[in-house]
Parts: sequence; structure tokens; C-alpha cells
Amino acid sequence: MLHIIVEKKFENMEFAIHPNDGEDLDLYTRDNTMNVFAGQSIDKLNKGEGGLGECEFHLLNECKVGNLMVSDALLAKLNFSEEAVIIRSKDKVYLAYREL
Repeated sequence: MLHIIVEKKFENMEFAIHPNDGEDLDLYTRDNTMNVFAGQSIDKLNKGEGGLGECEFHLLNECKVGNLMVSDALLAKLNFSEEAVIIRSKDKVYLAYREL
């Protein structure tokens, strides 16, 4: 689980993790554009539901390991959850979270 932190400098739909966490997802490029899906169930991912559209996905050293920095816009789409898990499949990212 990654602890969600709001990053005020992010605009639109953006999020970031530490490069070490990115390595676990086979990501090595600092800035990526990904199709993002989110929800409380992996079944939604399998059905292609919960699409949020394209998001900027950054690997940033200033983001501490174990944190997920998100824009205000993205946090609202995650129902203001405090934690999430990232699952990646090629150019798609799924943010699984629990509703508060």
C-alpha cells in the first residue's frame, strides 16, 4: 500500500512515486503518460471499468518511498482515499483503493 499525499504543484491529472517504487513496476523513465483506471475492485480493471483517462505519471526522488503523490483532481477521483496500490499492465495503470 502506498500512502497518498496531495502535491499542490501538480495540475490536472498527475501522480508520482519514488523511482525505487517505479522499478517494481518496470518503469525507468522520469515522465510517463499512462491510461489510468481506478476503483475498489480488481474486477473493474478486468472489465475495463473505472477509466480516468490519460494521466502524467512521474518518478521523482522528492517523493518518499512508499508514498503516492497525487494532484487534487486525481485525489477527488480516488474518493479521497488515504492509501492505494498501483498495478501496471503495459501502458495502463490501475489504482486500487479502499473507500473511507
